[in-house]
Amino acid sequence: MKKLLFVSFASLSSITHANAHLVMSYVEVNSNQLSNVGCFVRSDNNQPLIQMTSIFAANINGDNPNNPVIYFNPQVMNLLSNDYKQIEDLQKKGIKVLITLLGNHQNAGWACMTNTLSKIKFAKDIVKIVNKYKLDGVDIDDEYSNCSTNENSLADLAQLIKADPAFKNKILSKALFSDSFEFSNHKLAKYLDFGWEMTYSSNNFAGRLNPYLNYGMKKENLLLGSWTNINYPSPSSVNQYTLNNNFAGIMIYDIKANSQNFLNSLVQTNTNNSLTINVLPNCLR
Repeated sequence: MKKLLFVSFASLSSITHANAHLVMSYVEVNSNQLSNVGCFVRSDNNQPLIQMTSIFAANINGDNPNNPVIYFNPQVMNLLSNDYKQIEDLQKKGIKVLITLLGNHQNAGWACMTNTLSKIKFAKDIVKIVNKYKLDGVDIDDEYSNCSTNENSLADLAQLIKADPAFKNKILSKALFSDSFEFSNHKLAKYLDFGWEMTYSSNNFAGRLNPYLNYGMKKENLLLGSWTNINYPSPSSVNQYTLNNNFAGIMIYDIKANSQNFLNSLVQTNTNNSLTINVLPNCLR
């Protein structure tokens, strides 16, 4: 991901309403255990801090923009096929598990398709993957594709995915960054359940989020991104802005076994600074 959605569906109300402030995370599974997400718990109720996470990442490969292929690198494939208990254990704790689908420096990607039948097939391929591995949804990260882009491809794919009966009660989200052209047709926002802005090094929080309100997204579906490698702006200021301005919550990129201090800094604005984040015994790997 670069340094630096959207209607509220009834099936997702338990995420947005049962938790006053949503915390979502990404895990780079090439070098970190997905299960670490469930190890960080709130001191006030011993419940997981993070309610939703995404496997980072599967890729979109291909030489032809209208014939993309979903690719799992060895680490992602091992997690899905041989170490699935990591996913299952998080879901048993009530944590939604998504998979991020990301460009891979090839002539294929989310915003590159032009053929209607090809879009229908690719959308079905995505839905099949989500169901095959019993995941809770798919996260769109439209980066690192070398193909020519257009404003309709991504919105059409999002519409097809959300309309598929096999995707019912699943989550479609998007990593938001430098993507105004994808929202310019005023279609995409209607099909995204959540979006998280990821210009991590900027403290212009209003400038980061307000454009998406203008594109048709709602505050209750918008999250502000932070990165465990960056302490400016401070994690607590990111959290405070979303609390003060009634946004859905925060996204944390790159959760690792050593993320406890970052998470404690993040929540210092919650519950009169009395909230801390603990680690379950013998949990981190």
